Amino acid sequence: MKVKNVALLTLGVLILSSCASHSTMRGSVAMKTGEDTAHVCLGDGEIRQGDKVIAYKNVCTNNNLERNTRSHLSVSCKKEKIGEGSVLNVINEHYSEVKFETGVPFTEGTIVEKAK
Repeated sequence: MKVKNVALLTLGVLILSSCASHSTMRGSVAMKTGEDTAHVCLGDGEIRQGDKVIAYKNVCTNNNLERNTRSHLSVSCKKEKIGEGSVLNVINEHYSEVKFETGVPFTEGTIVEKAK
């Protein structure tokens, strides 16, 4: 039992450290509040009023040569930039309000990164 707990703890630390290795602050649209505004999961300490952000969507393709079998399933995904915006205000430690450029096709779940 003790070995199992140590193994689970080690696995958890490895998973969390791999997620934390991104140098870019990344969140997502939590709620669309207007045609070009949203609450985004980037809060105090991660982003500031006036910061620029970039919106992305995931584009995944199925590279399965034999579509009738799952044994050769190969899926690849990439981030595709869909637009930019800026932080209007930081709401709290978890959320900020972002205004996207006119015409950016964002929805709840859209990936948002702080621009470098």
